[in-house]
Amino acid sequence: MARFQEIAATADAPEPWERQVCRALATGAILAHPTTSVYGIGGATAEAAVRVSRMKGRGETTPILILVHDAQRLRELHPEIRWNEAAERLTGELWPGPLTLVFDDGTERGIAARAEAHPVTRRLLRAFEGGIGSTSLNLSGAFPATTVSRAREVLEAMDEPDVEVLLLSAGDLPGPPTSTLLSLQGARPRLLRTGAVTRSMIEAAVGRDVDG
Repeated sequence: MARFQEIAATADAPEPWERQVCRALATGAILAHPTTSVYGIGGATAEAAVRVSRMKGRGETTPILILVHDAQRLRELHPEIRWNEAAERLTGELWPGPLTLVFDDGTERGIAARAEAHPVTRRLLRAFEGGIGSTSLNLSGAFPATTVSRAREVLEAMDEPDVEVLLLSAGDLPGPPTSTLLSLQGARPRLLRTGAVTRSMIEAAVGRDVDG
């Protein structure tokens, strides 16, 4: 069972809870946090990403996406990303929001990133100087947690007794649709997974049809 510390977090809370969380993230802590649809789990270091994959019971090389406050923060963190017109338009019109973009960074895999729109996680991302790696809070193959009680149950079921997790408790979440996944690695944007951001919204932003 993973040990966890629950932090009641709201976007307008006067208490600076994000300071505690930022310090913990910088030293390799694991964070369970809300998104606009489900709870996620991740961290800010490579070691944290490996631990999260192990906690979920999946391959340690499985990639996780990066949550950032905005496109400018992503530029600063990953100057290797090749920004094109589609990337500029999509991040300008549909971020923050449930749109995960796979950017071309010169590698086969690319870099998947999203400017998260949930107000609690967004407040944290504003305060934190880096990006936060994230994946859904669930055991491999199970549905992601959408309620605080389910988030607790999943953490308790994770067989990592030496790992301590911070749980940002922000109430129950609506669930699907989750984020849309769109690749910007080719000559044309390619829809990899449909979600809350529709094809028509994407095509309106980029001014042309998308593949997939």
